[in-house]
Amino acid sequence: MESVVQVEKAPERVPVSPEVAERAADLVRRFSECFWFRHPEAVIRFTDDVRLVIEHLRDYGDKRAWAAAAELQRCL
Repeated sequence: MESVVQVEKAPERVPVSPEVAERAADLVRRFSECFWFRHPEAVIRFTDDVRLVIEHLRDYGDKRAWAAAAELQRCL
């Protein structure tokens, strides 16, 4: 009896518009304390990158960061 292993294909990464990418990058610069782990040359290009920015603004930021995360979420 042969066992068949199916490999799930990784979901495609969905690019974001240049405007959304720039808005997210601006928030990373403005709230740098929320992104202590981030490499300085990292580029935001995909929706999962933007979702990570939103998550860290909410987890590590103050009230202003939370409001910025909500605004960025609306752009997705």
